[in-house]
Amino acid sequence: MRALTFREYLLIAIMLLLGIGAAGRYGYQQLESYKSTIEAERVLKQKQLEIVGQLEKEWAELNRRTPLPVIPQVLKTFVENGVKKLKLEEKQHNLQMNDLSSVPENMEGIQVKLEQLNLDQMFDILFFLEDNKPVVLVEQMEISNRPGTDLLRLNLRIYKQKYGESQPSG
Repeated sequence: MRALTFREYLLIAIMLLLGIGAAGRYGYQQLESYKSTIEAERVLKQKQLEIVGQLEKEWAELNRRTPLPVIPQVLKTFVENGVKKLKLEEKQHNLQMNDLSSVPENMEGIQVKLEQLNLDQMFDILFFLEDNKPVVLVEQMEISNRPGTDLLRLNLRIYKQKYGESQPSG
């Protein structure tokens, strides 16, 4: 193998410097592109945080206000009046109402049991409860058939916001 001349060493050095410079420039361009992408994402996240902050303020304001009117009467009285309005005799349908011990804060709740209902009567009661303004919350509804008859048993929990108190914030 022959020895390289000074001119060849110089040419190799220049080519090497040009390669290193091109690689450095490419790396710098990639870094700038990455920085601009990161900056765009940061601006987007900042805007999203501002929107979330505004929504949080709106949510807090909505929780401070009562969104719907509240039934002024006691929940048991409300249900009894509904049963009377639907012309169901309390004794015949064995109306039972028990206060619930564990209810959410600022709420009132009862367990209601009705027996010997036909399908129309059951739907009338459910429609009365669900279509009422102001609203009540109906949960854990159980419907069972009385053995040997076409009559139904209805067991459900009803909740309402206590009168004169604002809705709990959550």
